[in-house]
Amino acid sequence: MVQRVKASTLDRVMEEGYTESYGALVYLAAVIGTDPESLCPSGIEERLAWGGHLKGLRAALLCLAMHERGIGPEAAALAVSHHLEDATSDLERAAGAPCGGAQ
Repeated sequence: MVQRVKASTLDRVMEEGYTESYGALVYLAAVIGTDPESLCPSGIEERLAWGGHLKGLRAALLCLAMHERGIGPEAAALAVSHHLEDATSDLERAAGAPCGGAQ
């Protein structure tokens, strides 16, 4: 079931002209989520580290979107948010419950 969700995410972004690599990162970001707390950090240092990793992943997605589609930062932010929302919704439907805090 999870592979279907991943394939759906990849297909959707590739239809819009993004690469499979971008789609894989969108899927990863949806699986991990956006809230470091949902990853059950063992302490403040780990929470801060996860927060940095999640921000870096989102920054990578924004840079890829701008590069691959030749769009500006605002358009990239909208596209990335839309792709993450779609992937998260697909994961939640597949699991039958909310997923890892991704928005």
